Amino acid sequence: MSAEIQTFKGNLPTHLQNVKLDDFTKAFTAAGGTVKRISLRGRVFRLVDGGKEVAKNTDPHLDVIVVNGSTTVQKTFHAGAYSAEETSIPDCWSSNGEHPDAEVETPQATNCKDCPKAIKGSAGGSKTACRFSQRIAVVLANNPGGDVYQLVIPSLSLFGAGDMEHMPFLQYARYVGNSGFNLNMLITRLTFDTDSDVPKLYFSNVEFLDVDAHNLVIEQGQTTAAVNASKMSFKKKGETAATAEMPKLVAPAGSAAAKIKAAETAPKATAPAAPKAKPVEAPAPKDSGLGTLVDEWGDD
Repeated sequence: MSAEIQTFKGNLPTHLQNVKLDDFTKAFTAAGGTVKRISLRGRVFRLVDGGKEVAKNTDPHLDVIVVNGSTTVQKTFHAGAYSAEETSIPDCWSSNGEHPDAEVETPQATNCKDCPKAIKGSAGGSKTACRFSQRIAVVLANNPGGDVYQLVIPSLSLFGAGDMEHMPFLQYARYVGNSGFNLNMLITRLTFDTDSDVPKLYFSNVEFLDVDAHNLVIEQGQTTAAVNASKMSFKKKGETAATAEMPKLVAPAGSAAAKIKAAETAPKATAPAAPKAKPVEAPAPKDSGLGTLVDEWGDD
């Protein structure tokens, strides 16, 4: 197969040799179509693909380029005990931070501002039971044309203020924007707060991108992977990609397919049951004379 592919590429017309894969074709090459992400479990940068850890970086920092992301702070609520690496579907969530998403089966309130789970102290102390976060799409600084990863920034890494080397994300994004630059123009360094008991990140700028890298990350930010990485997407409990409910395909009225479907689903007329026939007795076998011959041979 590899030899065939190599031959195929060798015969490719010149005008098609440098054409990049479009989003439609890339969708079929992605592993299961899942969003790749960066996990912060154990204060270690872990690259996760399809729910499996494929690589990790034990350095205290990781350099990335922000290519896309949510423009709102998102919210999730789990009725059970809090876990920093919660992967199950929340009991309630909000993509825009204002009201629960339409898919939520048990919304905790009509509006997030009126929700009792968003009040300080609802999770003990000054904590809220509803968790704040923000999703951004990033590429690794050493591979700007490579995979796009989702990074879920927890609330401790979002709010507050710090110095130039220790800014939470919202302060850092304002700092870059107020300076007249876009986040995709420079390399951003993620650094763990070693004094925090749970994973907490600081953000700082490293250097600006050259023209080729910048053009590349602009394209990366427009890909389906980058757009999906900025969104909240939860499956129903116990649901997988294979079991997810698909919309039914309906044939247009009057089409051949619709007529066939109507014929298949129409109730069939049942014919009255035929009266049972009386059993017919088999006639007694006629004597062919064979028995007489056997008797005669036996007498010899």
